[in-house]
Amino acid sequence: MFLIVVGMLLVLQAIPAVMRPAEFLQDDSYFYLQIGRNIAAGHGSTFHGLTPTNGYHPLWMPAVTAAAWLTDADPIATLQLVIAIQLVMALATALIFLRLARDMSLTNRLLGLAVLLAYLLGTGVYGSEAHLNALTSTAAILALWHTLGSERAAAWLGTGMLFGLAILARLDNLFVAACLLGFGVLHDHRQRLAPIAFRALAAMCGAVLVLAPYLAQNFAQFGHLVPISGAIKSTFPAFDFDADKLGAMGKLAALSGAASVVLGAGLDRDRTRRVLWLGLGIGTLLHALYVAGYTQHYTFWAWYYVSGVIAAALAAAFLPGWLASRWPNRRLLHRLLPVALTIVILLAGAARAHLKAFNPLQLGPLTVDWPINEYRWPEEFARRMKEELPADSIVFTYDWPGALAYYSGLSILPMDGLVNDFKFNDDLLAMGARAYLCQRRVGYFFGLIEDGLQLQTLPVDAPLYRKSAGSLSLRSEDIVVRVRDVVTRPDEALPFAIWRLRCGQATVALNRRAWAQSPSAAIPNARRL
Repeated sequence: MFLIVVGMLLVLQAIPAVMRPAEFLQDDSYFYLQIGRNIAAGHGSTFHGLTPTNGYHPLWMPAVTAAAWLTDADPIATLQLVIAIQLVMALATALIFLRLARDMSLTNRLLGLAVLLAYLLGTGVYGSEAHLNALTSTAAILALWHTLGSERAAAWLGTGMLFGLAILARLDNLFVAACLLGFGVLHDHRQRLAPIAFRALAAMCGAVLVLAPYLAQNFAQFGHLVPISGAIKSTFPAFDFDADKLGAMGKLAALSGAASVVLGAGLDRDRTRRVLWLGLGIGTLLHALYVAGYTQHYTFWAWYYVSGVIAAALAAAFLPGWLASRWPNRRLLHRLLPVALTIVILLAGAARAHLKAFNPLQLGPLTVDWPINEYRWPEEFARRMKEELPADSIVFTYDWPGALAYYSGLSILPMDGLVNDFKFNDDLLAMGARAYLCQRRVGYFFGLIEDGLQLQTLPVDAPLYRKSAGSLSLRSEDIVVRVRDVVTRPDEALPFAIWRLRCGQATVALNRRAWAQSPSAAIPNARRL
């Protein structure tokens, strides 16, 4: 009966993402979908057609590209197929996790599974690499568990290759992979140095075999080993610790890592399990320390912290049994508490998923209105952009480039540079922002508007170097449209607008009032700068 209830709750948790997939994507997730659509169309790895890019974690992109190719790049069908692929990955991850928990002799496997799937199914990590990250990381940890103590080169080579795949799924998995493999090769430390070195070399060779082609391609095409997005976000070697960079999810992941270290350092006496507790815990903490000290630029998103979720899931599968062995009322802790927690976690995940999809949610006479998806207006506004702007328009964008590009089909040039390339930063500094945009025939700017100002000055930086590349002058008479004037729920929209950019050429202004009242009549006279 309990298994049937768990299964029903998992299905209930997955249904909202199938029915309303766009509600489960954050803007950055559209980076993958937009680039994948361009690759499938034969345009190469580019977000907007102006520059190539490597600003993403590479292993997930082939799946997204295949989805775009199979659906003829239809945005809705592609999104639905991507969600379906990720649900299959969640199922595969669940099966591997149950096998890992069983082999580790963890008695409350379903509780751990509830923690893992509440994250994968009920939160806004769809479209990102999170599901593939969870799948490859869990598979690599399972492989390591069965390789511990082995002297077979093939076993360590294969385990290293799986960790290499986990790193390609999410590049900052390097911290967790290095710690798990480090503790793994030291397992059974009474042996001589030679066997330890042999294991380490075999595992390292496996990882390098997987990682080397990606790093070589990066260096050959872009002159750097790391992707542009990681380079922009990193402040290394300048250390500036701020725990708020982690966000709520990152702080929970760090706590999970700390709990895992405590388990490995003292609570769990099983020497083999301690390898995983210590490796996973220390790796998660090191990753959190790196994010808090050496990054900037929106590192609070939930998809950064898969390793912490896996650590929490394994700890949840272990702790009730450990407590039961030390508690006089063993039935309460060994049976009733894990069952109750499993149901509560799955119910919470299902409730959150339904609120994301259908908020406000009507439950009989009760209406639940929780602002869990506040920023859905970019998708609606992007569709208006597709209808009303010339098809060859290029828009320099302060924020929300993912959704604007995916639903408008226009060339969106993000100001933050995360999906541009390294040369974008060099050219921006060399030419200055205004000349750079004019040379590339960028005709519009999308950004925040300051009410009451006739003239706004927008500073533009080269994001990789954090140096000024000049500024743009935005005049009120050049405003094409304000977002709040055209979206159906203006109270939820932020104060953004589109400006026409001036490049010293004669242009015909779009009439803002005409956009709102009769947009189609205003557009034929507009031409790109």
